[in-house]
Amino acid sequence: MAASVMQLLDSLESRLEQAQRELQALRRENVQLKEQLATQAVTQQQTLNDLSAPSQKANTDGVHEGTEQVTLAQPTVEPPRPVSANSNPEADVAEALAAHDAQPPSPHALLKEWYKRYPNTFFKGHTKPLKVGIHQDLAAREPWSGKLIRRALANYVNLPRYLKSVREGVERIDLDGQLAGKVDIEAALHAAEKRKAKQKRVEATECVQHTPQGKPLEKKSAHLSTLAITTQTIQAKGEEADKVRQEKPLSMEDKLKDLQQRFKAR
Repeated sequence: MAASVMQLLDSLESRLEQAQRELQALRRENVQLKEQLATQAVTQQQTLNDLSAPSQKANTDGVHEGTEQVTLAQPTVEPPRPVSANSNPEADVAEALAAHDAQPPSPHALLKEWYKRYPNTFFKGHTKPLKVGIHQDLAAREPWSGKLIRRALANYVNLPRYLKSVREGVERIDLDGQLAGKVDIEAALHAAEKRKAKQKRVEATECVQHTPQGKPLEKKSAHLSTLAITTQTIQAKGEEADKVRQEKPLSMEDKLKDLQQRFKAR
């Protein structure tokens, strides 16, 4: 059952990423078309101005005919809007391409961007529960993959302050900060369990970090003491063996060797 669910999620994710790529391609084409229409509109406006300029030798019929030809030559699309002085189609195209080809950020860096981009949804202090399915809204607005969006979102929803905010009956919010349903009892219980488990892990880590460092030293001291006792025992046995050898009467050979050594020493 779990494997089929994961396969379904992977399939949906791949379809979503493909749809996002197609959407980005359509956006680029739209920007390029706007640029072409803007350029064409400027050219046509200049042509109309040249044809309608006052001239004593101009033929009125010729002007009307030229205007009609220009009108017929115009493509059957929505009339272009007046080009604003501040608009820069080339800059828009470059910006769109740069946003699409940019290196994906890390989940932590993407979450920091969301704090600035969605200030009414993602909070660094007092936190509010998010709308159910908000990852789909983020996927529709963000140019990144669904996997990256889910990882960045997981970094936020697993924060202790967020888990603490998920209580039964509390209002949820969407990406615009608008109310989007309430927290049910199942979600509240799940958040409480995650918060307790996270707290236990933190306490266990703190216990390990604050464990006295004297125990390893005590073990080492005990080991050294054992070695010292063993060494002393060996030395005592050696001394006893020497005493036994000294107390044992010398044989004739030993006596001769002793005399030879004394004679050589003289």
